[in-house]
Amino acid sequence: MALTCKSVLMAVASWLMLSAPTAMAEGDIGTIAVKRYFLKEVNARCGLLDDATARALSAGYVQARNSALRAGYDMADLSPWLAKARSAARAASCSAPEVTDEANLARGGFRRFLALSTLDLPTGRTAWNAIRSAGSESRWRLVQYQNAPGIDAALGLYGAVDRYSFAVMARFKDGARPYSARLLVRDPSVVSVGLINPAAYDISRQAPMGLSESGAISFMARAASTTTANLAPYVTANSAGFSLTGKYVGDQSPVEAMRFDFPSRAFPAIGRLDPREDIVVVFECEDGPRYVRFEVGDFVTGLTWLNLPSGWQA
Repeated sequence: MALTCKSVLMAVASWLMLSAPTAMAEGDIGTIAVKRYFLKEVNARCGLLDDATARALSAGYVQARNSALRAGYDMADLSPWLAKARSAARAASCSAPEVTDEANLARGGFRRFLALSTLDLPTGRTAWNAIRSAGSESRWRLVQYQNAPGIDAALGLYGAVDRYSFAVMARFKDGARPYSARLLVRDPSVVSVGLINPAAYDISRQAPMGLSESGAISFMARAASTTTANLAPYVTANSAGFSLTGKYVGDQSPVEAMRFDFPSRAFPAIGRLDPREDIVVVFECEDGPRYVRFEVGDFVTGLTWLNLPSGWQA
């Protein structure tokens, strides 16, 4: 029987309810990921969406796929259905009702996505947070914080909303001052499957489990500098410094930190990884290297959102 766009969209929902790791409904994240992939493939052929909406759709597919992986799927579960969606997209009429309905849903989702001034992308272990308001102000635009007994660190995009650098900033609790830094990203052409490291995030003097220098792409940072920046997420607090949960927050002013800037060519390398694995910053210090892990998470979605055209850039 010929595979149609309608049959794929209906079959995906049925498969997820019958075959997925847990009972699923039509709105399950696995269903959403396959539907978004289907429309992405149709749009590549039919040009139904403008460029910004198409970019947002691609980011939305990646985010849904990442959420499905975190929910218990693996690519062996999803790949057959992505292949079916791709085949249906090649055969689908650009004016088919199922196609135009999905395209209209994507346009509505894009308008809501674009209207946001902030975007939070939690993973259950950590989070990427993005902001586009006050566009000319130098601040973290997309950031993941790591606050641990040995270090306060932040990795992400720092600067104005349309002029930022890919930077890591850190304050070492023992006063260490690294003289250089590298970003290590798994190279899928050498190591095909990444390790999902369950260890708590902190600084280490030993290379993290599963990290192989020979199996990673290394991005060298530019020269070190000292700066002042926030190295922890802002927590709403009263005038006495207590949060809504009653925890004492204290002073949340920016602190002095060491800063290193990485090349933006690291972005595609990060985008190829499993969202549950880590990228690693290696700080070179006089007494040896220090390793700090950051989760890949939904970095690509945050990066795409930050670069979409928006009134928040004014």
